[in-house]
Amino acid sequence: MKVTILGARGSIPTEGPEMLEFGGGTSCVLVENEDSAIFLDAGTGIINSPDIGDKAISILMTHPHLDHVLGLPFFPYIFEKGRDIGFYAGKNGLLTTYEQLGTVFSNPLWPCRIEDYPSGITFHDAEFPLQIGEFTITGIPSVHPGGGIVYRLEDNGKSIIYATDYEYMEDKIGDLIEFAKDCDLLLFDAQYTDEEFEMRRGYGHSTVAQGLEVMKKSGTKNIRFVHHDPRHTDEFLRKMEAPVKSEYVAFARKDEVIIL
Repeated sequence: MKVTILGARGSIPTEGPEMLEFGGGTSCVLVENEDSAIFLDAGTGIINSPDIGDKAISILMTHPHLDHVLGLPFFPYIFEKGRDIGFYAGKNGLLTTYEQLGTVFSNPLWPCRIEDYPSGITFHDAEFPLQIGEFTITGIPSVHPGGGIVYRLEDNGKSIIYATDYEYMEDKIGDLIEFAKDCDLLLFDAQYTDEEFEMRRGYGHSTVAQGLEVMKKSGTKNIRFVHHDPRHTDEFLRKMEAPVKSEYVAFARKDEVIIL
């Protein structure tokens, strides 16, 4: 299993020389095996997708907030005629996956409908367990305003958890710990410092210390912290990372590749 960090920034895209190391593209992670390419979210990071050849493409959306779908109109493979793309999301209220995407691909927000693109996109309301090629995918509800999904992908004895836009709550964290049990890689939302978290309870994000607690209690082997705050520069993020960095613990960086 190959994991590529395409976008690790949260809330809004950022740019500038002080944001180069960790990157400014919003949420998108590519998970591949020999036959399938699964994109977790479609933030602006998806625009810089690497060449995936003729692998089957799927996009799993955690939730339809703009920073997680903003890159989709510019996704390179959406312009390929005959390229099939499966799009999966949980129902958001009463909205189907198609209806959620339709709000982005419609006037006055965007001039093109999803049907106007050359590729063939199919829409699926995610029900678990979900089988995509050799990947077995399960999910649990996230803790975030408006809801969302935490995904677990398994293939060939390896597993990855994608827990972005997740707020630590004492009465709910046990569900995530159990869901992440013995996983090989946990991608965990650590947008805030401890001080910021106290000021922003209810915003739907967590901290490094909270992620490390999940890692320890779940028996997770590796963790990468994602959804970096748009105000946090490379220097700031390195300072956040320094006390905990190890072979197994780090902040996700743009274009980082992890082989499981």
